[in-house]
Amino acid sequence: MVQGINNLQIGRPTSWSGLTTDTHLQSIGERDVQLYSDIMTQLFNLNNNYGLDNMLSKYPTHYLDTDAAYKWYLKGDDRETILITGFTAVDSTRPGVAHSTFKLRLEKRYYQKSDYVIFDNRDFGVLILDDGEAVGTNWEHTVQMMTGDQNAFIPPVLLQSGRRVSKQNNADTNVLGRDYGGVEYSSHFEMRNELSTGSKIFVVPGNLYNAPLTIGFKTPDGETIKVWTRYQEIKAEWQYRCEKAKRMIFDRSNQNPDGTFSNRSSAGFVIKQGSGLREQISPSYKFFFNNLTLDFIYEVCLNLSLNILPEDKREFVIMTGERGMIKFHRLIEQNVALLYPFGNEKRLGGSGQALELTGQYIRFKGPQGIVITVMHMPEYDDPIDNRLPHPDGGFTENYRMTIMNIGTTNGNPNIQKISVKGREDLRWYIPGSTSPYGPLNGKSGASKVDGYEVCYRYTQGIVLKNPLSAAELIPNILV
Repeated sequence: MVQGINNLQIGRPTSWSGLTTDTHLQSIGERDVQLYSDIMTQLFNLNNNYGLDNMLSKYPTHYLDTDAAYKWYLKGDDRETILITGFTAVDSTRPGVAHSTFKLRLEKRYYQKSDYVIFDNRDFGVLILDDGEAVGTNWEHTVQMMTGDQNAFIPPVLLQSGRRVSKQNNADTNVLGRDYGGVEYSSHFEMRNELSTGSKIFVVPGNLYNAPLTIGFKTPDGETIKVWTRYQEIKAEWQYRCEKAKRMIFDRSNQNPDGTFSNRSSAGFVIKQGSGLREQISPSYKFFFNNLTLDFIYEVCLNLSLNILPEDKREFVIMTGERGMIKFHRLIEQNVALLYPFGNEKRLGGSGQALELTGQYIRFKGPQGIVITVMHMPEYDDPIDNRLPHPDGGFTENYRMTIMNIGTTNGNPNIQKISVKGREDLRWYIPGSTSPYGPLNGKSGASKVDGYEVCYRYTQGIVLKNPLSAAELIPNILV
């Protein structure tokens, strides 16, 4: 990705993959001018591109016995709203007036005689007078209002197709009553996902086993690398971890509707890919925005909390890029300015001609116990993969916000890494003429390669136990 930085840069970076030979090294290592330093500066931090993986590392990985698909179960509220598909009344402009009965048609059979159901405006409701009958694929009941007002009626707009009803209670007489209300049930449903498998290999030619680098490489932890094989090992490990981390977020299932898979490896075997975090979030909880506000972010978190989380466990993390973090900071700063129009003394420092304004808001505590913390997601700032520009600068993914409930249920995290016992991270080498420990002169090798191969393989998945406990705020930018 790095091309022109400024006019001090000489040349352009060269990229390649696969086998590295001394031809490659010669093309990147020699120049006819004196070196200011024999240490190469890495432009991007190698340790900073697996944010979700790092966050999930604080929770134990759940290990499966095999690499077959994995599943978990969810169960919704036993109570349910039922879709209205129409109504029939003698007076269609005033259905139910003067205690007149009328027909209410629902999507399915769910209620029974004596149930009192309310409409989208709960000030209006009706008593169900019979057990109903099938009308095509729908179910129709005779209903009547319960009110002392002879002029009252149900507004027809509440009875239109697409509106809903829910049971509030049942009503029975206090004399020899026999119209009992029933119990509502909802079955559990299954969530299923596939594990994803990935691999990586690199080959070290025997003649480069101890080949020195003309230009050294300084790692983020301060180590200076001047041997090619060590540099190759660090780069392979970093890319391996980055690819694993990105798959947790961005993987999209490749399973066909009939349960089959169309992708095949070169050996003819099925390639399976499960859903990553973003695909597991419910589509109804993906919100597009033009002008983001703190109130809107809070409203989304409130919807993820109401009747779902206790008030003392409503803690959310927003994973976003650096521009998203700045946006979050400025939204809070705008609200703080209303309370501290002349500035918050905790952020002011310095004296005289050296005054300072410091600090960044990364946490918001709102009403009803909702706590929102913003966290940097390096994958959203990756300049290689994120290329759709944003009119405010940078790229659209820099502003994207993935909101997650990071709490636990019965001690189990809401989001967790999945792997297979013994196959989470496999690393091995295949010696030819050389091994990582030196030439194998007169000793047994495993291949005819004049060098050795290093192989990586992993099997992993991710589970978002409740897809309705997470949401996404996405910049409304056309492709």
